[in-house]
Amino acid sequence: MTQSTTFRTSTSTKQDTLADHIVEFLSRVSLALRNSADSADHAAKMVRKADAARRS
Repeated sequence: MTQSTTFRTSTSTKQDTLADHIVEFLSRVSLALRNSADSADHAAKMVRKADAARRS
């Protein structure tokens, strides 16, 4: 019976480790998407600024 419990603990630890990796990966993806959105906003602002300067 002890062997079965040990197996479950080992499986649970592996699942926890996998879950930790997935959470870390999704966190990094989220950060990358936020940075990309910030860059796109900045680029759009610069385009509007250059367009306004060209028109005036």
